[in-house]
Amino acid sequence: MTPIKVFFLEPTDRERRWLRRFSFSDKRQCPKQSNGCHAMFEIGEADILYTPDGYIDATGRLMPPKTDPRWPKACATCGRAFDDGDEWQLFSRQIYVRPGDGFHCTLRDAPPGACWNASWMVDRRSDEQVGCAWMVGPDGRSLVVRCPDGHDWMIDARASNCTMPDDDHHHCWVRHGRPEDGTLHVDKAGKTCAAGAGSIQTGKWHGFLRNGHLVE
Repeated sequence: MTPIKVFFLEPTDRERRWLRRFSFSDKRQCPKQSNGCHAMFEIGEADILYTPDGYIDATGRLMPPKTDPRWPKACATCGRAFDDGDEWQLFSRQIYVRPGDGFHCTLRDAPPGACWNASWMVDRRSDEQVGCAWMVGPDGRSLVVRCPDGHDWMIDARASNCTMPDDDHHHCWVRHGRPEDGTLHVDKAGKTCAAGAGSIQTGKWHGFLRNGHLVE
């Protein structure tokens, strides 16, 4: 595999929006998937609304009327027609941007090599709490990297084969450098456990993050 360069994505104040129809699986199970019926229609981008505390406000958006013809009519998987008892939702995903060239996407659509700070994980802990138990690195960020097989690697999380599960303050993966300047590197050189050699094993890929690149 050709090494994949890791690049950083920063959140913007814009979001991509969809009109979504769905059913909860405990009310109406989709016959062709494990959860309920589901379909979405993209309607464009808009400014994000925030609460006074600075969090994204998902309740203040003005939802189009149910008579809007853009609402999905049937499940995208099984084709069953939705009825008024199914759910109506104005669905959104925040847009992230790569500084320098303006490339932008939602995290769901981020390509392999994309890296971002899972700030919602950081919000759970106090300033002095770092380590795999809180999934926060020494710089106060929780970095995630999209692997070649689409798996999201939370570098600051606890490894499944951690040999120090009762120690909350070590890092199963020790990271150095920064994704912003291409120097992000992950190894075992630091306060760590004996799990692995700094690699990540996903369902379909096994590799390292070395000197700003994902390598097998």
